[in-house]
Amino acid sequence: MSSEFYVESHISPKEVNHQSVSLVVPRLAREKVHASPYYKARLSRASMRCETVLGLARVLVSDLGTLPGHSVNVANAAGGTAFKCLLMRLVELRPTLEQLRVLLGNSGQFSNKYIVVLVLVYVRLQYYFLQREDVRASEFRKWFKQYLGDFRRVKAVDLDQDCFGASQGVTVSILHVDEIVQRLSESRDIWGLPLGTCAWCDVYGDSDSESESESDSDSDSAST
Repeated sequence: MSSEFYVESHISPKEVNHQSVSLVVPRLAREKVHASPYYKARLSRASMRCETVLGLARVLVSDLGTLPGHSVNVANAAGGTAFKCLLMRLVELRPTLEQLRVLLGNSGQFSNKYIVVLVLVYVRLQYYFLQREDVRASEFRKWFKQYLGDFRRVKAVDLDQDCFGASQGVTVSILHVDEIVQRLSESRDIWGLPLGTCAWCDVYGDSDSESESESDSDSDSAST
């Protein structure tokens, strides 16, 4: 079929920044996600039954939540195929800020570290265009700062690898949540997904300016 007549079937009608939310993920990656057996079995409209954030949350808790003393299946490692499928579904459903807060909440009944990583990747991927003054951007910055202090260990695909493009297989190792936040803050890609130029995600700049202002304040206090 000629490409000029090609119509992609898996494009969400929901919009962010005047375009479909789906377009933040490159077309080739979208096609591979929707062709994935995991997506078809766990995340398709038929398998989820209710195509809502609540329906997705059940899958997140089931597949990414870990009980104390247990670890997530390596097939569900951060940056892997299942993770990217869940990320794509999150993009397509466009949860509200309040729903994202709920997903980040930890009841204490299970470890939510993989869900935390998923949500942080999502907001960096989808909302890169927000200005620092935006209310949502301010909230996202708080999350990034908070989880820069999260040293929980997660199984993750090498941050420079794309699980869909690796012909020799992917490398899964142990990373800490803060390392992934650092990557999201400083880099233009993660796991083969491009991250747009972002005004709000450089959380290190704030700490430097804050420490300088504190230092100036201390100097002023000492001189008075």
